[in-house]
Amino acid sequence: HDIVTQNKKQFLLVGEEPNFTSQQQLLSTLWPSDNAPTSTFTLPQCREQVKQCWITNTQVNFCAKAYPTVPSDHPDAAPLVILGGVLRNGYLHRSIREQGGAYGGGASQESNIAAFRFYSYRDPRLSDTLTDFDLAVQWFLDNDHSGDVLEEAILGVIGALDKPSSPAGEAKQAFQNRLFNRGDEFQNRFRQRVLSTTLDDLTRVTKAYLTDASTCSTAVITSQQNWDNEELEGFTIQTV
Repeated sequence: HDIVTQNKKQFLLVGEEPNFTSQQQLLSTLWPSDNAPTSTFTLPQCREQVKQCWITNTQVNFCAKAYPTVPSDHPDAAPLVILGGVLRNGYLHRSIREQGGAYGGGASQESNIAAFRFYSYRDPRLSDTLTDFDLAVQWFLDNDHSGDVLEEAILGVIGALDKPSSPAGEAKQAFQNRLFNRGDEFQNRFRQRVLSTTLDDLTRVTKAYLTDASTCSTAVITSQQNWDNEELEGFTIQTV
């Protein structure tokens, strides 16, 4: 908290041009300028394996499993993002939602934290869902996949990149991108990596990042009654 509050402040003002002068004056009154030095706020890298069960008052379960991967500017980030769509559309939607009865679930690459995650929410199952996360990886490696599967996933990623936003939303996103050195060059580089991804790339990153069980972390939220009916071991229990 002290590091954040003592740093030099940066502001984004979004509005119509005729109002800028009055809004800038108001902002200067509320937040006087300062000469505080800007220091980099960083957190220590965390790559330890965690297995946690959170016990609370709930009738359904929430399940998650995550593997360490790569940050957003790494060449493997784009194939991992596409892989999330392939696993979600090809296996997890059917096994977790249609057959398992969960309200939602899937898989995605979270490049901001350099992790690939599997998840379900409002899920009547627990250990079976965790097993389905592993089976999704095995399903991809054990089967041949058509170019249509790859194309569908690529189109989903490109569609998300090109999804229109409000003028204010686009301004906020551009501001955040520049703060983290993710300008137009960064965005175009990621787009080209997405478009050039092949099925061989998906197989390669699956084997490289999602097959070593000793690196993954697992967390579940459930009730005491549901947990007592399971036979999962090695979890740290937290009660809330």
